[in-house]
Amino acid sequence: MEINTDMRQEEFLTCFQEALTGKVSDRIIQENVNYYQSYINNEIRNGKTEEEVLRALGDPRLLAKTIEESNKFANGEESYEYDNSGWGYQGNRNGQGTREQDYMNQHKTIQFPGWIVGIVIIAVLALVILLVFSVLSFLAPVIVGLAVGILIYKLFTGGWQRKY
Repeated sequence: MEINTDMRQEEFLTCFQEALTGKVSDRIIQENVNYYQSYINNEIRNGKTEEEVLRALGDPRLLAKTIEESNKFANGEESYEYDNSGWGYQGNRNGQGTREQDYMNQHKTIQFPGWIVGIVIIAVLALVILLVFSVLSFLAPVIVGLAVGILIYKLFTGGWQRKY
């Protein structure tokens, strides 16, 4: 159906309904037809002409396509997500996507908030420091005894005298 700028409300709604038929349930079609019929009538009651209202709504087929896509998304048939590279297809909510998506789903990374990472790093550093000091405190008597023994040996044997 060719879009006519002089389209009447009935033509608009018929074109809209035809564009949705077979793509969404009859209930959704009827809800949307009722909504737009009510919207058009309210705008006319508020002083706009039928032509102005229909022109503002645009092409009924485009409007129907938007409702069709929204319905698919709401039913989990497909989803689109935005990342730094732009919008991309992510498969449906039942996990049915491409092989690449399946691979990516198997190799997910978990990102923790920075404050949790900071606490873990501080805790690990504290444990390392505690371990080092525990080992040193255990070995301190041995190290001090060894140092005193070497000092006494050098004093009695003249190990620090200079030989010219």
